Amino acid sequence: MNSLSTSPAATAVELACDATTYAVVDFETTGLNPHQGDRAIEIGISLFRDGHEVDTFASLINPGMRIPAFITQLTGISNDMMIGAPEACDVFEQALAFVGDAQLVAHNASFDRKFWRRELSVELGIECQRDFVCTLMLARRVFQSFTSHRLGEIARVLDIDTGRSHRALDDARVTTVVLATMLDRLRAAHPEQAIDGSFLQTYQKKSRAQLPDLSYAS
Repeated sequence: MNSLSTSPAATAVELACDATTYAVVDFETTGLNPHQGDRAIEIGISLFRDGHEVDTFASLINPGMRIPAFITQLTGISNDMMIGAPEACDVFEQALAFVGDAQLVAHNASFDRKFWRRELSVELGIECQRDFVCTLMLARRVFQSFTSHRLGEIARVLDIDTGRSHRALDDARVTTVVLATMLDRLRAAHPEQAIDGSFLQTYQKKSRAQLPDLSYAS
């Protein structure tokens, strides 16, 4: 397991402590919509607990179809890399076991959630309706003064090393640091609250007008 590279300004992975286990998921895919035939081609999961990344899971996924050229240009994942890559059913069986009962998390979770659910349904016959915490929705409420809430822009402002953008595990690990930063600031702002998965799912749906701007650590 490689350690994340962050500056002193972004060491929240060490600061945020929580009994909740979070499974931060990211996909690279052939397109935007699994209901129109698009498939996952890579999955990365960062398992985060007690303020630390405790394990990771990553795999290419053979989609059973050609990868469009623009996806290869974006991600660096080519059709040649799919030769010998594991089938989706094997990858998702392993991923589901790896995640266990952890709270699922993703940046722009509406995207990753639909691929997670579709692949589990098609490949394993499992209808997974578990809720995701969305770090994009949370960031809009926590980092209200940021001009953009795209993952790369948040990482830039927080001085987080992004590694290889548009590769699943690197993006999942960056999302983990962003999540840790938000957990730390939410605990400071709400010391009387248990900041766990249930709290985050409720918080991400609140009106920003009701919430403090936690863009900058006090």
